[in-house]
Amino acid sequence: MRLTLKTKVLLLALVPVTLFALVLSGAAAKILHGLADEELETTRERMIDDARTRLEDYMRIGVSSVAHLYEPAAQGDLASRDEAIAILKKIKFGKDGYFFGHDSNVVRLFRGESPVDVGSNLSDRRDSNGVYINRELVAVAKNNTYYVNYSSPLPGNDKVSVPKLAYSYYLPKWDLALGTAVNLDNIELALDRVRTDIEGRVNSILTSILVIAGVMLAALCIAGVLISNSIVKPIQVIRAQLDDIAAGDGDLTHRLPEDRSDELGQLAGSFNRFVGKIHTMVSQVAEMTGQLTGMVAEVASQAQRSEKAMETQRQETDQVATAINEMSAAAQEVAHSAQGAAEAAQQTDQEGQQAKAVVDSSIRQIHSLVEEIRSSGTSLDALQQDVHAIVGVLDVIR
Repeated sequence: MRLTLKTKVLLLALVPVTLFALVLSGAAAKILHGLADEELETTRERMIDDARTRLEDYMRIGVSSVAHLYEPAAQGDLASRDEAIAILKKIKFGKDGYFFGHDSNVVRLFRGESPVDVGSNLSDRRDSNGVYINRELVAVAKNNTYYVNYSSPLPGNDKVSVPKLAYSYYLPKWDLALGTAVNLDNIELALDRVRTDIEGRVNSILTSILVIAGVMLAALCIAGVLISNSIVKPIQVIRAQLDDIAAGDGDLTHRLPEDRSDELGQLAGSFNRFVGKIHTMVSQVAEMTGQLTGMVAEVASQAQRSEKAMETQRQETDQVATAINEMSAAAQEVAHSAQGAAEAAQQTDQEGQQAKAVVDSSIRQIHSLVEEIRSSGTSLDALQQDVHAIVGVLDVIR
């Protein structure tokens, strides 16, 4: 997709601001949500600390209510423990606050005024999260860590569990882990309200940021249109001039205004100088065209004369061709004669070959005769020697 210069200028103005607004909004949202989470966590910890403080206050009340029995009691005095349990059963606080107790074997000794599971060993009882509630209550009481987080069914609705925080304190003379607990569901409700309030404020801030960004984008869009028009219009004028020249009807004496001091004014000046040079070149070309017209006429005249000379040459060439044809016929006759001579020469060569064969045979016979003569000469020499020997013998006999 090809973009116009105006579109590019607008994009150059809007895209960075849009990206900046998006990045700013994202960063602001992340920071605000992070602060909201920190605020929620701080609020949660503060409310849990308040719940722990309340539990400690409740425990002090409970211990104080039986202190007159515990202090004089001997180790293992179960009678005074029973009296204390009778007092503790009746103490209630808040909406549904009460005390409960277990011994070291995790046997429930009491749970408010309810007789449920009293005397039962609850060491294996777990909540919905797998926490051994009663076992942990005894353990934290004896190791002085005091607090246990667990879940418990909502009173009147066993299918719904609520988070609870328990505080357990150990009275060694009575082997009693005295405890009490508070529900934390009200904390979660309060946190939900705080979360809703914080999210509302965060959304309000983000909306304000987006509105401001939208206003800035609108302002930049208007400014971009004005700036792009101030840039594009002079360029369109230059383009119109170039189109006029390219169409063949341009007036090369026309010039662009150079009243601007920016780059477009410099471009107009460069364009005017360019058109001036073209005007000069076109004038020179027109002058040269007149000269070339005369030269073309002269060349045409010379071409006519050349054509006449070529016609004369063509006629002479025809005559030469006729003579060549006659010479070709004579050459053919000579070729026939040469062929006959070649055949005669071939026959003579064959007869010469036969004569050569006869001569070679005669030479071989002569050589054979010479050899025989040489052999006869050798025999005569031997005979001569024998004759001389006989003569010598005869001389001796004489």
